[in-house]
Amino acid sequence: MTKNEQAIRWWPIALCALAVLLDGYDAQMLAMAIPLMAREFAVPPTAFAIAASSSLAGMAIGALLLSPLADRIGRRAMLVVSLLLFGLPTLIAMQSGSPLEMAIWRLVAGCGLGATVPVTIGITTDLAPPGRRVSIAALAASGFAIGASSAGLLTPWLAEHWGWRGMFAYGGLVPLFIAVLVWRGIPDAASPAQPQAVGAVGIPRPGLLFVSGRWPRTVLLWAINAINLFANYGFASWLPTLMVQNGWTLPDASRLMAVLSIGAVSGSFIVSRLVDRGQLVKAFAGGYLVAALALLLCATNPESRIVWALLLVMIGFGAIGTQLTLGPLAASLYPPEARSTGIGWASGLGRAGSLFGPLAMAWLMNQHLPPTHVLGALTIPMLACVLCVFLLSLALRRREET
Repeated sequence: MTKNEQAIRWWPIALCALAVLLDGYDAQMLAMAIPLMAREFAVPPTAFAIAASSSLAGMAIGALLLSPLADRIGRRAMLVVSLLLFGLPTLIAMQSGSPLEMAIWRLVAGCGLGATVPVTIGITTDLAPPGRRVSIAALAASGFAIGASSAGLLTPWLAEHWGWRGMFAYGGLVPLFIAVLVWRGIPDAASPAQPQAVGAVGIPRPGLLFVSGRWPRTVLLWAINAINLFANYGFASWLPTLMVQNGWTLPDASRLMAVLSIGAVSGSFIVSRLVDRGQLVKAFAGGYLVAALALLLCATNPESRIVWALLLVMIGFGAIGTQLTLGPLAASLYPPEARSTGIGWASGLGRAGSLFGPLAMAWLMNQHLPPTHVLGALTIPMLACVLCVFLLSLALRRREET
C-alpha cells in the first residue's frame, strides 16, 4: 500500500470518528442542559426523564430500521442522511417550550443519531486491515469519548453565554458540517457487499444474524449492549444532577465529567487490542469488573475530588471503553453483507435497553435515596455484563469446535 492510499484510508476513518463524536457530545449535552431547562420551565429535573428516554428510543429506532439500509444504498449516503436527520431536529428543539415538546424533537433527532454510529463502524471496518479491524474501528468509536469530553468543557461556557439553547445550537450545527465533509471525503466504495448473494438466499437481513449457528452470539451481543447501555445512559443522564444534589456546582460537575474520556479512550484502546489478540474474556469481563468496583466505591461518597476523578476514570475505562468496542466486535462476527445490520441491531437493541436507564435512575431518585447510593446501584448491571461475556465466550468457542 502506498502512502497516498494510506492517506485516503485514514481520512475517512477520521471522519467517522468525528461523526461518532456527536453521540458522546449529545449524551452529555442533554445531561448538562436538564438542570437549566428545569429551572427555566419551573419543573423538577425528573420531568425531563421522558426527553432523555425518548432520545434513546429514537436511537433504537434509527439503529434497528435505518442503519440496515446502509447495506442496500451504500454506507456513505446513509451516513449523510443520518447526520442531517440528527442535526436539523436538534436545532428545532431550541424552540421547545415544555418537556413534552422537547421529548418529541429528541425522538426525531435520536433516529438520526442511532443510525450514525453503526454506519460509521461499518465504514471503518470495511477500510481497516483484517487483522486490526476491531482496534481500528474502536479507535474511530473513541470519538464518543472525545465528544463527551468536549461537552464537559464546552457546555459551561455555552450555558454562560447562551443558556441551554447554546448547547443545542452547537449540537445541531456540527453534524451538518460533518455531513458535508463525509459526502466529499468518504469514497462511495464503502457500499453494500454482495447484494446479489443475499437476494439469492432470500433471507431478510435481520435473519442473517441467526443463520449458520450465529443465534447465540447474536442474542448475547444484544444482551450485553442492552445491559451496559442501560447503565451508561442512566449514569450519563443524571450524574450532573446527582452531583449538584450532592453539593457540587453545575460547572464543577460538568468539568469533572470530562475526565470520563480519559478512561474511555484508554479502555477502548486496551480492550480492542486484547480482542484482536483473541482475549475476549480478559478484555470485556475485566473492564466491567473495574467499572463495578468504581460504582460501588461511589456509594461511599468520597470527600476528595481527586478520588471522584479517579473513580470516573475507572467508570469510563470499564463501562464506556467496553461499549466503544462492542460495535467493532459485532462487525468482526458477521459477514460483509450483514455487517451494518449486525452492528445496527446490536446497537438498536442496546438502545432499547438504554431508554430504561434514565427512567430507572429517576425512580430511584424519587425514592429519596442518597445521590451516591443511586450511583452505586449501577454495580448490578455491570456484574450482569460480566456473566454475559463468559457466556458469549463459551458460545464462540463451541462454534469454533463444531
